[in-house]
Amino acid sequence: MKEYTQEELNSLISCPKIIIEPPKKEMKLERGHLRNQIKLRSKEGEYDFDVFMRILEAFQENFSVGLVYKPKDEPGSFVLFRCNGPHGPFTEISGELTSHFKFHIHRAKKENIEQGLLPEKGGDHTETYASYLQALSYFLKAVNVINADEYFPDIQLPLGLN
Repeated sequence: MKEYTQEELNSLISCPKIIIEPPKKEMKLERGHLRNQIKLRSKEGEYDFDVFMRILEAFQENFSVGLVYKPKDEPGSFVLFRCNGPHGPFTEISGELTSHFKFHIHRAKKENIEQGLLPEKGGDHTETYASYLQALSYFLKAVNVINADEYFPDIQLPLGLN
């Protein structure tokens, strides 16, 4: 995998993006998860991304909305940014032992890539959202999807991010 600076990773997350393939009207039930996806392109046309949306059918507070970068100059793809609901066992987040039993956000980190780990390993608890729809709204604003309101008219996008 190419070496990325943290600034490059942050820029990929925040660059203006447009939806080029919208989500389906209904999420599809597959292996116990409701699933949907979106295809994005940077406004300037330089970068391509996928967005995955998953909700565990049996426990809908367990969800994930993630931004996947698809480099044009190398094979594969990787997660840049992910908003999650509570789930899973204890793990290391932000350098201390804690749990994924709270709402949390993962961001790709240069150090993780350099160590051969998942780019988005680790994360931070958040009180920015407390449901899937709130997380989706936050996510669309955080990753700068500039035409999100065309495809998500019922979601109130946050005015600003903290």
